[in-house]
Amino acid sequence: MDEGSGNVKDYGPNNFKTKMSENAPKWVGGKKDTFGKTLQFDGHSNFVKVDAASQGYDFDAHFDKSKGMTILRETGTDKHGQMRQPIVMKGGLKEWEFALYVYDSLEPGISVWGCKTGGGDTWGGNLGNEWHYQCGTYSIKDGIKLYLDGTEKVIAQGDNVGDPCAEGNRPIFIAHREDGQWLNTEIAQIRMWERVITVAEMALAMNTNSLAVRRFNKLPIAWAEVKSKL
Repeated sequence: MDEGSGNVKDYGPNNFKTKMSENAPKWVGGKKDTFGKTLQFDGHSNFVKVDAASQGYDFDAHFDKSKGMTILRETGTDKHGQMRQPIVMKGGLKEWEFALYVYDSLEPGISVWGCKTGGGDTWGGNLGNEWHYQCGTYSIKDGIKLYLDGTEKVIAQGDNVGDPCAEGNRPIFIAHREDGQWLNTEIAQIRMWERVITVAEMALAMNTNSLAVRRFNKLPIAWAEVKSKL
C-alpha cells in the first residue's frame, strides 16, 4: 500500500485487481521510508475489496491441510462500539473463512471458521498506541497461533478447530466485514501466503518493502502494518 495515489496494487503472483470503497481511504505519510505511504481508514465507511474468486483464483489460504495458513499485518484499533474489527478478512453467511482482528482492548487476534461447523479464535498481548507487525497462523497440526513483531514468542494460541472453510467465494476485505465492523486505523502493508511460515520469515517480511515481495515466493500468507488511532 505504498503507491500514494489511486488504487491498492497486488504485488503477489496472481496480480489481483482491487477496489476501494466509494468513500475511499486516504493516503497519508508512511512511518518508514521502506513502506512509503499508508492508507488511513475512518472506521465507518472505508475499505479495500479484493474479489479473488471472480478473477480466476480464489484465495483459500488454508485449503491445503498439509500447509495451513498465515496472516500478517501491522495493527491498531478503532473508535466505535464493536469489540473487534478486522484488518483483513474473508467470509460471509455460511462462507466464513478467516480474519485477522484488533480488539478494543488493543489485543491482536485471529479467527478461523468452518463453513458448516463454526470455528475458533485467539487473542492476547497489547498493541498500545504504536505500530506493530501482527502475524496469525493456522494448521490442523498446530492450531491457531498469534505473533507480534517477528519474535519467537507466541502471544496467544488456540486449539485445532478442524478443517477450515474452503468452499466460500466471498471477496477479501481490508478494514471491513460485509456484515458490519469497520476499522479506524492506518495500514501500510498486508501480505498473504498459502502456508504457515517460520518466525524468521515473519521477520524478513517485516523488513522487506512491497516491491521486493515479487522476489520472495516462500514467505507467509498474510502480513499488515497498522497504526492505532487512540
